Amino acid sequence: MPNEKLAHGAHGDLQHMDWTKAMGNHQTEEQLRAFLAEYPADLRRKVQEMRQALESADYERLQEAAQQVMGSASFVGAMRLHDFVSDLVEALDLDSAKVSIADKTAKAAEEAEELERELVKAGFTQDYDMQKICLKEENPTKAENGASKKGQAYCALL
Repeated sequence: MPNEKLAHGAHGDLQHMDWTKAMGNHQTEEQLRAFLAEYPADLRRKVQEMRQALESADYERLQEAAQQVMGSASFVGAMRLHDFVSDLVEALDLDSAKVSIADKTAKAAEEAEELERELVKAGFTQDYDMQKICLKEENPTKAENGASKKGQAYCALL
């Protein structure tokens, strides 16, 4: 069962989020768990967007992504992440030096990645064990029996 460890009351193992604070933002534990099942992947996408925006010096896009991370961090009780991203948003609002913005983006991204790892380790994912990665072979090859394997897909469970 996903989240089995946390289902048995081991919320204290979470270092990057406050379970009680997160529960206060959700009507039921089931709703919180459903949100957390999708949150690591969503957070990863937003952090990637922040990094890409910084790399391309698109500070408006960086601020939009950072504000989304800030809101979601507060929603899940990830106050350290919220604080790092809040500092970044403030630096962007004040047109701080690019070095400062880059440092604050890096700190926020590192904390987000720690939170993501912690949530995945705690079992909060969209059933990774049931997701498949499929690769379609582009170049035809010959199987051991001489038959062409063109167009075959190879899947692996994660």
